[in-house]
Amino acid sequence: MSFIQRAFQTMHPAAQVVFLACLVLTLMAVAAFAGMLWAAGGDVAAMQSMVTSGMDALDRSDILAMNNLNQLLAFFGASWAFAALVGSDHLGRFFTGAPTWGMVVLAAALAIGMSPVLDLTYRLNEWALVPGSALHTWAGALEAQAMAMTKTILDLDNGPGLVAVLVSVAVLPALCEEWLFRGTLQPVLARGTGNLHVAIWVSATLFSAIHMQFFGFIPRLLLGALFGYLVAYSGSIWPAVVGHFVNNAGVVIVAAWMGPEWFEQGLEPQDLTAWEAADWAQAAGCLVLLVWALHTFGQRGDSAFYTSALGPSED
Repeated sequence: MSFIQRAFQTMHPAAQVVFLACLVLTLMAVAAFAGMLWAAGGDVAAMQSMVTSGMDALDRSDILAMNNLNQLLAFFGASWAFAALVGSDHLGRFFTGAPTWGMVVLAAALAIGMSPVLDLTYRLNEWALVPGSALHTWAGALEAQAMAMTKTILDLDNGPGLVAVLVSVAVLPALCEEWLFRGTLQPVLARGTGNLHVAIWVSATLFSAIHMQFFGFIPRLLLGALFGYLVAYSGSIWPAVVGHFVNNAGVVIVAAWMGPEWFEQGLEPQDLTAWEAADWAQAAGCLVLLVWALHTFGQRGDSAFYTSALGPSED
């Protein structure tokens, strides 16, 4: 083991997390600069104009390109840069071992079945921010910006087609975000705290927060925890990648299938006042299934996951 790896492995876990965060934020800034420069055709003056005009100055192709850069450079790149410094063995080699097909199918099924739970918790999340408060207004403004960008990306009648959108919205986030949060951050937190559950939920919290969409903070937190427990239970990152992909790709496929009419109501969670008894029963059933899955995955993870896959730190 090199001197540099030894130094990073013996660094306090909190300092490791801070360093990883600095890597991510720095590379996010680099990705944003490169994306804006590319969108401006290399013209620095035009890029400055685009910065002052905000995202409205970007067309759909530019938004997809910038998102791809951010995923590859800030999330995937930061993971590999951190692994080069601390040693990939220290992170369990990102848990890239092959899972069973049963775990892959289960991950996809859970991602699909989460839809009613996400719909319910989105509304509860919005109410928890207290409508009319300064926090609710601030979160609402961020949500409106994200919604406008999402509608632009999913307008498949203009610009890049379905495959390009699937790559940008589903493939890259599933791979790059899981590599960072479940393949890199989660093992660091598990080593530092000695508690798998703390590692999973803190990773899921940061995963949700970095999206800067706080009306959907709780739903995304639950998804992140589910992905974390999938990794812990299976010993492989791939079920989480599959679940993440299915969740994101579902929105793209529905948008392509239903067309422009879906944008008026499909992106907004259904108002709970419109729910019927069957909707509540489905949401309750899915919530029970989610709690059972997290409990089951957590029991398996506590006994076998990090103790065997991570092993002791090298001195």
